[in-house]
This record gives sequence, structure tokens and C-alpha cells, in this order.
Amino acid sequence: EPRNAPYPDGPVDHEVPVLKVESEAGDLRALLFGYACHNTTLGFYQFCGDYAGFAQYDLEQTFPGAVAMFMTGCGGDQNPQPRGELELAEHHGSSLAMAVKAGLLGPIRPITGTLQTALEPVELEFAAAPSRAELEQLQQSKVEYSQRRATALLKQLDEKGAIPTSYPYLVQVVRIGNEVLLVALSGEVVVDYSLRLKQELKGPAAVWIAGYSNDVFGYVPSLRVLEEGGYEGGGAMQFTTLPGPFAPSVETRIVAKVHDLIARTANVPVNPAP
Repeated sequence: EPRNAPYPDGPVDHEVPVLKVESEAGDLRALLFGYACHNTTLGFYQFCGDYAGFAQYDLEQTFPGAVAMFMTGCGGDQNPQPRGELELAEHHGSSLAMAVKAGLLGPIRPITGTLQTALEPVELEFAAAPSRAELEQLQQSKVEYSQRRATALLKQLDEKGAIPTSYPYLVQVVRIGNEVLLVALSGEVVVDYSLRLKQELKGPAAVWIAGYSNDVFGYVPSLRVLEEGGYEGGGAMQFTTLPGPFAPSVETRIVAKVHDLIARTANVPVNPAP
């Protein structure tokens, strides 16, 4: 039976992509960096940037005048470990900042040329929707979020005559010259997407896969995670108003749309800067 617990032998993506911005005089103005992990070392309900915020603070102290920005990767099924204490968030942040600094010491690839972008939805099919009888029974549950979900889906059924059978999932591709290929996926995407796409898109351009982009509605499982079940595989859908879980076609549809947008942006001429 799937459990919501640490799984140290599971797939991970430890790459730390870094993009730096300099002035014409060569002064460091900004750092954009990423990592594929939930920003959830802490569990308290107070404002805190968690490990990413501490990494930003560390970098801005090291490079006065520069702005450090964090972009979350495909960390839907990735949590920091150990966790739970403020000191641990600081420690994880320092480790991430150190990785960014190490990257700045290595070979740096200059970026020239123009931006080419594409943003389109792809319909992700849900598995079979619950029946009216099932929803009415769920509406009598003693669990508040189950009641809310059932009520919302029954309202859609009454007003529209049907429950949605798919979700319009946003996929974005951003090309920066011929040097960087950014794939931005919406939702809490699991790490399998990052690992698969970086392998399939391997080429002259540096590949950066981001999650949580343009829309966050819930978890986006791969076929592996969907078949495993558990929280990210569909259990978390009970906290939303979506009929979920997704159908087994979810990964195939997302990856196909990524390749489609990449092919179309590749056909747009890129004029290198003089």
C-alpha cells in the first residue's frame, strides 16, 4: 500500500541550472537558479522563503547589488530531508547557494540572439468520473474537504449537465537564442518529467525544465507515479474540485505537446545579436 513517506531510493534530479545577467560593464546584476524540490523544509504558518529564500539571501550577500531569483523545477514528488527546523532550511539554502557559486566558477556559455516562445494547452483526460450517486454519498461524508469536492462537482453536473472529462494543461517553451531551451510545465510536476525531457531534448542548447509555471491546480503524475498511486498519483485530488485522477495518457500527452512546441519554435529563424 502506498505511503506518504520518504523514499531515498526514488528518482531525483540534482542539477542546479544557473543563468547570470551582467551589465555592459561586466557587473553581476541578477542570478536565476533552480532546483527540483518542494520548498517545504518548514511546516509552520508564517512567512518564510524556506531553503530557496535562504539560498537567495546567501547569494545576495555574496554578490551585493545582484538580485537572486529561484525557479522551482519538477519537484512535485521531491521533499527536502531532513526537515522541520529553521536551521535545516538555512542549511539546505546554504548548500544550494554553494552549488550556484560553484557553477559560476565553471565554464560560462554566453547567450545571444532573440527570444522565441510558445504557450498552448493540451487536454489531459481524467479517469472515469464519479457518478451522481457516488457524489451524493460522498456529500454525506464527515470529512469536510470530501463534502466540498462532492458539492462542487454536483453543482457542475446540475449546471452544465456533465462533469469535465479533461483539464486544459498549459505547456510553454522558451528559446533564448540557440543556447537555452526552457520548458515550463504547469502544476506540481513530478521529477520523471524533468529526467525524461532532459534526456530526449539533449543537444546543443542547455535544457532547463521548470514546474509550477503559468497554472498550479494540483499534482501532475507521470505514468510511473500514477500506477504507484498514493498522494501524488491521485490521492491529493480529493483536496481539489477536479474529478481526477488523470488517465494513463497523461505523460504521453504532455511530452508530445512539449515536442510539438519545440519543433514549431525551431522553425522560427533566430537572428544572433551583432
